[in-house]
This record gives sequence, structure tokens and C-alpha cells, in this order.
Amino acid sequence: MEFTIPDMACGGCANAISRAVTRLDPAAKLDIDVALKRVEVVSTLPRQRFIEVIEAAGFHPSPGN
Repeated sequence: MEFTIPDMACGGCANAISRAVTRLDPAAKLDIDVALKRVEVVSTLPRQRFIEVIEAAGFHPSPGN
């Protein structure tokens, strides 16, 4: 699943998102591109759970392309 996160601006933001996602699912595979403001998550958990933890980390994800 892919998310666009317009307010992800730096490596620190990417680290915060990474920590939130891996706390929810330690087995999740992540691909984060700060320049494109894109996060790809490979997990068996539902998309909504990741939206919730990313929002709790202070960001505003929307479905990616």
C-alpha cells in the first residue's frame, strides 16, 4: 500500500513514520522517499491501521498513486 504524506519534509519525519509503522507491524517492509513524499508499506494489516498510526505520529497521509 502506498501513501502520500505532504507534510513529510526530512529524514527525521521519515524516521518518525518508520518507527510508528514498525511499532504497529514489526514485520512490515517499508520504502520511504522523502523527496517524493511517498511511503510504501508491505504488510498484511489493513490500510486504515497504518493511516491511524501515521496520523498519531503527527502526519497527514493520503492514499498514494
